[in-house]
Amino acid sequence: MVALYERIQSDMVNARMQRDEVGLDTLSLLKSELVRASKEGSAGGQIDDELVLRVARKEVKRREEAIDLYRKAGRDDSARREEAEMAVLRRYLPATMSEQEIESAVRAVIAEVKPEGPKGFGLVMKAATTRLAGRADGTQVAAVARRLLGSS
Repeated sequence: MVALYERIQSDMVNARMQRDEVGLDTLSLLKSELVRASKEGSAGGQIDDELVLRVARKEVKRREEAIDLYRKAGRDDSARREEAEMAVLRRYLPATMSEQEIESAVRAVIAEVKPEGPKGFGLVMKAATTRLAGRADGTQVAAVARRLLGSS
């Protein structure tokens, strides 16, 4: 299995050869964000798959927010560019879980943690976010957990 950072560098070369401006610009930005992130905090100058996933997720979230703002401002051309960049970034993220998969995982966590009704939400969320890190959005996990705890 090729490390994500190596794949990014390889994809940058391919984008350059194919004259894919959006792909090259997006991957160049991602690479510079990775280098910057590796120099701060606990990364110690290392760029591992975990760091790539974290930075790519952050960049996807930025694109989602920008798309929303551009659409509200009537700037569809800018929104389309952000969507294209987001598609490039998503190639480096694992597939997100479906609602049913999230629900079954949260049910398993609830069975293990055995919370006392809605009061145990924090315990369930802590265990669920650890288990589902990178595969499910925290707001989706929280919504499922609230729904399941409210009905139990």
